Amino acid sequence: MATPSRSRTARPAALALALATGAGCFAAGGGAARAAEPTTMTPIGGGYTLETLQGFSRAAADGASGPSVDIVVVPSSYGDAPADRDANLTLAQQRTDEVDAACDAVVAAPFTGCTAVLAPLLNRADAEDPANSSMLTEQTDGVFILGGDQGLAMSVLAESPAEAALEAAFTRGAAVGGTSAGAAVESRSMINGYVGDLGPWDGLRRGSSLMWWGDDTDRERGLRFGSERAIYDQHFYQRGRFGRLLSTLATSDERFGGVSKVGVGVDYATGTHNTGDATLSRTFGASSVAVLDLESLSSRVSWVGPHSVLSTRNVLAHLLPPDAQGSVTAYDLVGRAVTRNGTAVAVPAPAPAVGPEIDGAAGTVYLGGDVVGGASTTVVSRFVADVKAAVASGSQSRVVVLAASFKDRKATRAYTDALKAAGWTGTTEVVEQGKRSRVMMTGAAGVLLVGETPASVDTALGDPAFAAQVRTAVLTTPVVLADRHLTAGLGTWFSTKADPTDTNYEDEAIANFRTGDGQWQRGLGLVTGSLVPSLTLDYRWGKLFDLGALDGDQVVWGIGEDTAVRLTPGAAAAVVGDGSVVALDPRGAEFWTGPNGAIGAVNALLNTFGDGEALSLG
Repeated sequence: MATPSRSRTARPAALALALATGAGCFAAGGGAARAAEPTTMTPIGGGYTLETLQGFSRAAADGASGPSVDIVVVPSSYGDAPADRDANLTLAQQRTDEVDAACDAVVAAPFTGCTAVLAPLLNRADAEDPANSSMLTEQTDGVFILGGDQGLAMSVLAESPAEAALEAAFTRGAAVGGTSAGAAVESRSMINGYVGDLGPWDGLRRGSSLMWWGDDTDRERGLRFGSERAIYDQHFYQRGRFGRLLSTLATSDERFGGVSKVGVGVDYATGTHNTGDATLSRTFGASSVAVLDLESLSSRVSWVGPHSVLSTRNVLAHLLPPDAQGSVTAYDLVGRAVTRNGTAVAVPAPAPAVGPEIDGAAGTVYLGGDVVGGASTTVVSRFVADVKAAVASGSQSRVVVLAASFKDRKATRAYTDALKAAGWTGTTEVVEQGKRSRVMMTGAAGVLLVGETPASVDTALGDPAFAAQVRTAVLTTPVVLADRHLTAGLGTWFSTKADPTDTNYEDEAIANFRTGDGQWQRGLGLVTGSLVPSLTLDYRWGKLFDLGALDGDQVVWGIGEDTAVRLTPGAAAAVVGDGSVVALDPRGAEFWTGPNGAIGAVNALLNTFGDGEALSLG
């Protein structure tokens, strides 16, 4: 994973997520021959939690021929270095034992239990030798592909006797499942990571995904029998991959003659069933499955700005958590429709909206997503240019930095330093909440609003005097730049939950998709809608949906780092900077909470914008 160019958000290696799960019991349904059943795949977004292994085991047991449920475990994602072979086989056998035990816990009479065996398929020579896949016989009820490196897995398996044996087992009715890389290979067109040093914060850029397409004759693809309709992405919430999947689907639209694939993002410790490459249903595990659809509302695709950022409108987004008792939610991959309890949910007509807007502002206001400390100086440079223009028109050559807390002086210095670096040579004065000051904003050409943490902004906006200063600045100053959490505080709602840290950001990204996780507080309401800063760098996609569930009447605006929304009297709001602005429109959507606390959603609309674009929906 590449590291973003800012020290305060440096990212360590992926974290393990500990989730407590319980065992259940599955009563088998009579032992019908698997050949009579539709094909089933169970992509799992990551990990080997008991609940997800049991979810796969239920699919393997469903219609197994008996007397036992027979599962083959495939370790081809692990690594093919000869020096690591023994260690990899040992670890793979441990995972095989875990699959066996999880299956035993959910399989009941008339089955005698489960038998999971390891297929020694670690390198190309293994895959070329039919003896190493001979256990994939007519008695195989399930195949489980371990996590690791999906590109390596397909380099081992593609166009080999092992892949042919896997395909034969799948065609006969064996359920095929896998976790992480083992999920990625289950779509024929396969995401094989990011290109070069790019990462989640670059996901909406054109060509950021390393794609192995399934429409040509080379071996760079997912499994030959993988889904033709879906592209799977794994660790989906955990690693902030909404942008990656959106840009990949947009590229697939171009690749496949204007008919993009369906994007299926499966989160860590979570899985789903794809039956017959026609129906997604029966989500299982800790979180939910995201489904993205660019076709139903004819989402247009273009690439804008210096970094070719995705611009698209009205992408249908659905979040499918596990079903509550007595409820069934499914997604039709063919007709691209969600059904709830057997009834199709109508797709809403997109409604027009503009914004965000500020009623009564006298000057230009920038709403920054995180514009200091990154690789780009675009937003601060634009702010300084506008301030200089205001000075030329008669304003005082002063910028007042209004800081939400005197405890955030390191951040305040970063902003004052950024002003100088962008060419500001006038006076810079700092006013801190909670500290007495004789600095007056009246007459200043610009005000910079600094709110580094949710806690400091929550406290500051609870101070009537400070809140009044912010209102006065926004409504009367010629040029204003708000950033990070003071940007959020200007809207209808803002999150009071602490920022993720270098040790918990993946856990927090998952938690964002749980109802009410944002710990929402009323903002100043100066800006229409609610604002989520640092959208892509801090993996805050779930906050868009949580706000949509909280207040379904207003559009939610996610602002990426190195990016701002520029509001000018008499003109439409527009994007400035190197990143993206994402709008989630919940007005025609349905939200609920799954039994595991995860947000459920049908028919939310996602819109993405890049540099220079006006923010207009509909």
